[in-house]
Amino acid sequence: MATNVLDKIGSIGAVIAGAAVPCCFPFLSLIGSILGLSFLAPYERYILYAMQILVIVALVGSVIAFRNHRKIIPLLLGILSTVTVLYSLNTNMDVRFLYSGLAGLLVVAIWNSIEARRCSDKCIK
Repeated sequence: MATNVLDKIGSIGAVIAGAAVPCCFPFLSLIGSILGLSFLAPYERYILYAMQILVIVALVGSVIAFRNHRKIIPLLLGILSTVTVLYSLNTNMDVRFLYSGLAGLLVVAIWNSIEARRCSDKCIK
């Protein structure tokens, strides 16, 4: 159960980190202002580093989940989403790539949860 949490922490944490930087991500700034994260705007550089670390944590969680349920498609989607987010953050900050990568990481986290439950149901029976 504890190993199934890393991809969720990483993907949700990366979205929250993106919401904390209102000048870079206009769509996520709405969520960030609702949550009261605008006080973190002066620390934009550090939050972007934290976002990259959280995306890597989500990828590690996807690899661990793959080792448990052996489904390759969520792992490939996790790798593609991680590369997309890191590419966007380290090149031209294209928000289309960033949002699609973050959405992909959230889908992978949900998918891994479903597959973990399916695997545990099969193991019990």
